[in-house]
Amino acid sequence: MNCTKESIYETLKATFGYDSFLTLQEEVIYNLLEGRHTLAVMPTGSGKSLCYQLPALLLPNFSIVISPMISLMKDQVMQMQALGIKAEMHHSGMNWQEQEHVRQKIAEGQVKLLYVAPETLLKEHFLSFLSGRQIDLFAIDEAHCISTWGHDFRPEFRQLQQVLDLFPQAVCFALTATATTRVRNDICQILNIPRENAFLDSFNRKNLLLIVEPKQNPYSRLHNFLSSHKSESGLIYCLTRKHVDDLADRLQTDGYSALPYHAGLSDIERTTNQEAFIRDEVRIIVATIAFGMGINKSNIRYVVHYDLPKNLETYYQEIGRSGRDGLPSVCMLLFGTADLVMVNRIIEMKEDIQRIRTEKKQLEALLSYARTNSCRRIPLLNWFGEHYPESNCGMCDNCISDDQEQIDVTVQAQKFLSAVYRSGQTFAAGHIIDILRGSSNKRIKEYRHEQLSVWGIGKDWKKEDWYCLYHQLRKQDCLDELPGFFVIKLNDKSAAILKGEASVQMPKALTTALLEKTESVCDANLFHKLSEKRNELARKQGIPPYIIFSDKTLREMAEFFPQSEASLLRISGVGQHKLAQYGPEFLDILQSHCKEYGLRDSTPGQMKQPDKKSKTIQIGEYIHAGHTLQQAMLEYDCKLETILQHLQKYLEAGFELPPQPFLAISSLSSEEQKKVMEAFANYGLQRLSPIYLHFGEDYSYLELRLIQLFLLASIRK
Repeated sequence: MNCTKESIYETLKATFGYDSFLTLQEEVIYNLLEGRHTLAVMPTGSGKSLCYQLPALLLPNFSIVISPMISLMKDQVMQMQALGIKAEMHHSGMNWQEQEHVRQKIAEGQVKLLYVAPETLLKEHFLSFLSGRQIDLFAIDEAHCISTWGHDFRPEFRQLQQVLDLFPQAVCFALTATATTRVRNDICQILNIPRENAFLDSFNRKNLLLIVEPKQNPYSRLHNFLSSHKSESGLIYCLTRKHVDDLADRLQTDGYSALPYHAGLSDIERTTNQEAFIRDEVRIIVATIAFGMGINKSNIRYVVHYDLPKNLETYYQEIGRSGRDGLPSVCMLLFGTADLVMVNRIIEMKEDIQRIRTEKKQLEALLSYARTNSCRRIPLLNWFGEHYPESNCGMCDNCISDDQEQIDVTVQAQKFLSAVYRSGQTFAAGHIIDILRGSSNKRIKEYRHEQLSVWGIGKDWKKEDWYCLYHQLRKQDCLDELPGFFVIKLNDKSAAILKGEASVQMPKALTTALLEKTESVCDANLFHKLSEKRNELARKQGIPPYIIFSDKTLREMAEFFPQSEASLLRISGVGQHKLAQYGPEFLDILQSHCKEYGLRDSTPGQMKQPDKKSKTIQIGEYIHAGHTLQQAMLEYDCKLETILQHLQKYLEAGFELPPQPFLAISSLSSEEQKKVMEAFANYGLQRLSPIYLHFGEDYSYLELRLIQLFLLASIRK
């Protein structure tokens, strides 16, 4: 079909509220409109759904979306209807009258997008109903389910080609967020998609902060993390139903808004819990790793894997449920050897030898990710066949550690290695730590290890601190570990440490600010008012709040203060239909708030045009406008040190900056900050090394630079 570029962009803006496409969207859409069977592998949050939704509106007849989960269908249909699009679903959970009503609408030409499950589409009576009808497009969501090499193979998906053969005039569109090279080839072969029509976007989700923590005292770690995210939505994954129920109960007891979600619950309870989460009535869902959520909630700010997932594909898919709105989000994996043993046992219980080998290979890839001491994006993206060119992403714990203060733990490392040696190099880390901590448990007594000279010499450190050191020694290859048994052996590097010929450095904990609640440059008071209005409208209509407007759209309103219909249309996510439906009520709030506080509309059309200024000026103006340093790292794809270098040049050129952003991410206490400022007053602001030496190397250059820039910005101001 010949569609002009103007008609495509008009539909994009009028219906969806966007001025431009994301990466690959435009190419995929043109490919489908020209009738080419297409595969798109694009990460969550990259706008895969728009790739078939927009063509469906421009094509003359109706399109079918094949989706494996009813909950996902329901969510998508609500979103389409909220945009004024004629969308319906047809599935086994509907009664006969409801199904007949949908079929009648199709017969009358009142449906543009129909969502069905593969099982429904394969039924003879449903195919008979569709026979002879003009179907323009078949979109197969979660297309990796077609491949036996995928992590979620479903046999019914492989039968879809038989259906497509019955409608040769329809274009086929397969889409997924996770597919290795082998899976992509399998999809193309089964669905007859030419290799040149396979579009592959980067798997890198730049807004996700990737963290792996040792699984020691896990609930305490989780509690500390959640305490700074209480008002945000998050997912916590566990390996078994019992773990889910126990953890959800414990969180509820401690005052957290949390509910369980797994296949062992009744359909009613599972649906009720999921609906509560989607509608922001509950903040946390604790779910089994094996059970898919099937949700499209855009404001999930964190995903915690309390237990180890089975493979990297599952892990990637699950962390992909966070940060769909593009805002910074945290993905934390608690990694422990006990989980590894359990996952190994689950794999070995299978009867298919080839499947066991495949799953063990997948597990090894996950272990490489969890144990790497380099950028975590390198092994993660490599699994999907993508080379990550950077050595420092600035958004994982290892890369952030490069900029952190290092502490010398050589003495503690010598104690640990001595305990390994004196116990005969035949035990795992947990037993070594029990020796150091002076435990008198049954195993210690059985081997008479309370009689060792190293017994109890590590009581000054907590158990989790010793595990952190152990993982650091593993990362630095200062220990060997027998695969499958977790027995620790010494090596040449161990010997060098024991002899005092090498030291061991360990980074302090992650910069607290990066784990704290997601901050916004918007007017927090106004954002709260807009959120309250959104929640009120959502309750009245019986739909999730994000169906009305996403958090990202509300934050943009609270940042640029639109006070007219024309200005509101410039906000991303506001199209003609939503303007007509919700515009008056949101404009009332915006106009009233702006009048009360004397705020002016700042939504000029050119605000979204590319900036041709130097990067130093761009970053300086970005911070000057009220953005945080973390947001600048995401916006300009730079690590923190690079951002600070640009801002120093900006200040030295005579420009002004707000001082507060520099202190906002400092991990020093207010007392320590005061001491450093007094030192700068004595030594001057030109050089850092005198200050560094003054404090006997107690403070990192990064921390000193933050105080230096705070003082420079204060002087300019």
